[in-house]
Formats: sequence, C-alpha cells, structure tokens
Amino acid sequence: MSLSIKEEYLKVESLVGENSAQTVLQTTLDLPGSAPSIGRIVWIKPTAVISDAAAAADRVSLAGYIDLKLVYAAEDFEAGPPSYQVASYRQAITFSDYVEVTGAEEGMPVSAKVELLGLEWALKSDQRTVDVDVLVQFSARVKQQHQIQAVTNASVKPPKKLAVEEGIFTVQPLLKTATTALSVERELALEGEEQIKMVLDAQIRPRIEAVQVEQSQITVSGNLDLTLIYLDAEGHVQSGAFPRAYPFTVSIPNDARYTDLTVKPQVTADLKVDVNSAGSGFAMSGDLRFKLDLYEAKQIRMVQSLNGSSGLVVESRTDTVMLDHVVNEKSQQATAQGVVELSGTYPPIREILACEGRVANVDYRVDDDKVYVEGVFSLEVTYLAHTEDEHKPLFRVPFSNAVPFQQVIAVGGVQPGMVAELDIDIGQITLDLINRETIEADISYRSQVKVIEPVQREIVVEAVEVPPLEEDPPTITYVFVHEKDTLWKLSRQYHTSLEAILEANSWLREREPMRLLPGDKLCIPRKTLTA
Repeated sequence: MSLSIKEEYLKVESLVGENSAQTVLQTTLDLPGSAPSIGRIVWIKPTAVISDAAAAADRVSLAGYIDLKLVYAAEDFEAGPPSYQVASYRQAITFSDYVEVTGAEEGMPVSAKVELLGLEWALKSDQRTVDVDVLVQFSARVKQQHQIQAVTNASVKPPKKLAVEEGIFTVQPLLKTATTALSVERELALEGEEQIKMVLDAQIRPRIEAVQVEQSQITVSGNLDLTLIYLDAEGHVQSGAFPRAYPFTVSIPNDARYTDLTVKPQVTADLKVDVNSAGSGFAMSGDLRFKLDLYEAKQIRMVQSLNGSSGLVVESRTDTVMLDHVVNEKSQQATAQGVVELSGTYPPIREILACEGRVANVDYRVDDDKVYVEGVFSLEVTYLAHTEDEHKPLFRVPFSNAVPFQQVIAVGGVQPGMVAELDIDIGQITLDLINRETIEADISYRSQVKVIEPVQREIVVEAVEVPPLEEDPPTITYVFVHEKDTLWKLSRQYHTSLEAILEANSWLREREPMRLLPGDKLCIPRKTLTA
C-alpha cells in the first residue's frame, strides 16, 4: 500500500444556545430585637451569588442566594447627626430557577450569571419590617463538546497521485474549570488621627492584573480597590478611597503540563469590613474566590475530500461535524460620557461620596472586519444632601440606563453572520457636579470581544486504499486485526460488505459498539458485492 493516512481524535465545541430570563424575587426583612426602629431607609444593597448551574433538557437550572445589607437612619434620633444603623442579612433570598435554552442536554458545559436590575422596598407601619422586591436577570450559555474522529493528513508515494481538499480551523474548547480561594486578613489605617465609629458600606472591586501560565502551575495576581463610607467619631458621614488596598496572588497546578493555554479568570470577594479594636482604622476579612476557565487554543486540520489518480483508488467515509471556529479576538479601551439629573424625590447634592456602575442592555452587530457594540451604563451614586434638615444628609440614588455608549472595534477577518462573545469591564467612574441636581459622568471601560464562526462541515473520518479486485478471490479470508483496522476499512479492502462480515462473525454483535480489538481473528467472506 502506498497511501499514508493520519487519523486523530480532536476535541471541539459548538454553541448550543444562550438565553436570558427576568424574574422578581421577594422577601421580608425584620430588624433584630435590639436594633432601633427605622426612621428612613438610606439604602438596601443586594449581592447575588450563583452556587450551582447545570444543563438539563432544553434548560439551564440555576441555584443561589442574595445577601442584603440595610442601612437606615434610626427613628429615635435626638438633635445632631442622625443615628445610622446597619443590618446584614446573609442569604436573605434563596433562588432556584431556570433559563430555557433549546437543545441543552444534561452534562453540557454551562456559563451563567445573575444581574441585579433593580430593587424596591416598602417600610411597614411598625417601622421594623421591610418588604423587598429584587428584579433579577438570569443569563445562560450552553456549549456542546465533541470528540471527533478526523483524517488530518494524507499522502501517497509517487508515481501515484492524490488530490486532497482540507480545512484549517482554530478551536478553543474548554479544557477544565478550576476553583480556589484565598483567605484575606488585612488592617488598613485612616490618615492622621481620625477615628472611625462604624462602616456603612464597603465597595470592594477585585482587579486581575496578570495571568502567568507555566508548565507546573498557573498564577493569577491582582489587587483590590476599596471605597469606604463610614461614620467618624462624631457620627458624621465620611468616605475614603483605598486603591490597591490588598495585592493578591494565587496559584493552581497546571495539570495539562503545557503552556499554550488561554485562561479566563473570575474573582469574587466575600469580605466584610469592620472597625478595628482601636477605632483608628478597619479590618478586612473573608475570602476571595477564584474561578479559572482553562481553554486549549490550537489550530486543527481536517481533510474534507480525497481523490486518487494514476492507478490509485481511495475510498473514504465522511461524517458531518459542527464546531466553533475562533476567527479573531480583541480587547479595546473606550470612554463614555453622560449627564444625569436628580428626580424631585431626592434633595439637592452637597457632596458626592461614591459611585458604582454596571453594564445593561448590551447588543452587538458583526460587520466586515468590525464589531459594533452598544449598550448603557446604570449608576448608583451615594451623596450627602444639601438640605436644611441636617438629620437626613445621606442618600443613595439609582440612575437606571443612565449613560449610553457605542463602540466600534476593528477585528480583522470577521464577517456578518458570525457570533461574538462579549465581556465589558467598567474601569474608573469620574463624576463632576455641574449643579446641585446635575451630574456629569465620565466612564472608562474595556471591551473584550471574541468572534466565532459556527461551522458545519462534511469531513473524512477514515480512508483506505482499495486494491484491485482479484479475478478469482477465495470464498473466505481469515485476517488478524491490527491497531487501526475497522470493519469499514476491511470491507473496502476485501471488496465485501459490513453486513457480510457481521453475519460471518456474529460474536461481534455482542460488543458495544461492535468495535474491533487488535488480535481479533475475523472471517471475511469474499464473494459478496461491495456495499
């Protein structure tokens, strides 16, 4: 035989589907018995966690919880600054829900997230009970992983000739998801001799700065940015920014033992911030939880057709495969500006203390060598009010869908009809107080886009050189199976049919899936027409 065939098993994945669903989650908060009654709710801050996400038939099931933190001004304050109180409710709301994703099946890889779109509360007449409604959006993406058999190379010795049509694809299947955690214990001091009485809110933002892949381990490093809103010793509200408050580094073993990996890390902070014993600063404690998706990025070659000439006869068996071909990816920085106005229900602004932002209503369009991205940022601004009633100076106001943004990202090789996976990370938010009711917002953000072409191709999964038919072949030939032999190849080589081989070797039907093993002895009938 002059034909040389290379057959491989390749790991690929394809997008099954993605979807989102909104729902309203409800609960009732009761104050602890020793806490003073509520005069005015300043804010209720939710934090959502997905503890489990799994694919099932045409759906993704999600489970998790929402922590709530209530900050309020006590009802029984006397003259002077209001008595602010904090009540934390761990796992105040638990959820078990699902998102419909047509084509999803049990065991398929899932990526899921929960977004908090809005929160409303109603204080009951007893001033100690609060009804809370949280509008959430669950999103899920499901992919299917396949291990496909493919002919990846074929050659022939002269003078015979072989015409080969092949395709080259870039794939990035998920290799593994690794998790780890880092325990955090850190004390930070305030400047000067200022004393701190109570922490009202701690806005903690983990930032990943570097990912290093070595043969033995994968290392992720970054820092925590912290914005603190607190009461000083006299009970006045203050704020402080602590950039790079806690540098962190974690490592996991690199079980794959090679460095050509794409790592997508996620980190969430489950931390609490309390006043230290001396009142001169605060202590930050808890855990940083890391999730690292490890992708095997590589190019694969698959033969799509084989044709012999100059006396070479080649038969091939084909199959249809689906895969996500990664066309290109790019990261791009941008800024967005907008102006927001206070509604009449909020008093004028005296001083802005802090701001948090989130991305909402993102959409994209893939065009020739470009990806058009548009969406909107929602903001939550915490401020001290300019009011004659000095007992109610602290407010937090939400600005939903406040700052629209548009971005054009040049991504070479992309075309209409391709699919984009888009991640947008908000960087710095700068607020400028134009007047007491008007804020100009400047938001820096970074978009990471990966463009995928869903591919469906007919490929060659096995091929064999077919020798000329003998003029008077024997009725039966006995062969010993070699490592790369299959029933299909043997039937072509000996000009018979699969069914004829199975009839002559009935014991093969007892195997699942009628697989040949090296060393098997087969009886091959020869006087049968080729199937």
